[in-house]
Amino acid sequence: MKWVIRGLSGSHEVEVERSGEGFEVTVDGRRHVIDLICLDGAVASLRFVEDGRSFQVAYQQGDDHRWRVGVREREFDFSVLTPVEAIDEVSESTGRGSRLIEAPIPGKVVSVAVGPGDEVTPGQSLVVLEAMKMENELISDRGGRVAAVHVTAGDAVESGALLVELE
Repeated sequence: MKWVIRGLSGSHEVEVERSGEGFEVTVDGRRHVIDLICLDGAVASLRFVEDGRSFQVAYQQGDDHRWRVGVREREFDFSVLTPVEAIDEVSESTGRGSRLIEAPIPGKVVSVAVGPGDEVTPGQSLVVLEAMKMENELISDRGGRVAAVHVTAGDAVESGALLVELE
């Protein structure tokens, strides 16, 4: 299963697969084999097989894809989204005043459908971004004019990279 994890440290691509009695977890391309044992309610034991590190983890699921995880004396808040939900979340946020279209997750630009000076309408395709082996179409949520395009087909982009500016 593929996910996008968003927290204070940015967005990360995560893929989780069952492997024997544990899990194979790939985070931003780095693979880890993990044993996970549920201990009591919302507490689990997490062990990294490759080096034997072990942690007791407390977790709590909140509203709207939010999670809080405690490891030792530290707590982490983050969102867990599917790639499509990550794209939708960015599209919704642009409707609240931002006219900057940013990459919701790291990926490769497959195509750019607009150029500087082009008039766009709500729902019009702007950029197609390939992320985690899926093509994701970023669309305009409003009409306007393209002020600048910051990417071309074939570019690799990080999460949050500026793709298109509308005016």
